Amino acid sequence: MGLAGAIIGAGGQLAAGEAQSQAAAYQAQVAQNNANAAREEASLTMAAGESATTAEGLRTRAKLGAFKAATGAAGVDVNTGSAAAVGKGIQQIGMQDALTVRSNAAQKAWAQEVEATGFQAQAGLDKFESQVASTLAPIQAAGTLLSGASKFL
Repeated sequence: MGLAGAIIGAGGQLAAGEAQSQAAAYQAQVAQNNANAAREEASLTMAAGESATTAEGLRTRAKLGAFKAATGAAGVDVNTGSAAAVGKGIQQIGMQDALTVRSNAAQKAWAQEVEATGFQAQAGLDKFESQVASTLAPIQAAGTLLSGASKFL
């Protein structure tokens, strides 16, 4: 390879290294954006879970109110005996349903946070790759130039 070829090869290595660095930096930004989106989604999931939990509590109170109204209208004392036990059961089942809704939301949000952490880690790796490519390109280019120049010495 002649001196001109060594110069062209070195220039090509610089350009390729810069392109690789820019591509890795772009991928790092994409991963960071994905991490941010996953964290925002986790936050929204928790808020939706709290809202659904509140709605479940309201449904339970409505069921209990309807039960007490119907039972009382039938002339049964809702505060004693089996009517009171049924009312307590409605409350307990409603509480269990609300806790299930909250737990499901928390599990989904946790999975989204884990996904965000994975994206964050990928962003870090991509940033490192970008730095390495940027650092190695001039070294590789210098090696090509020295290799080409050594043929003339």
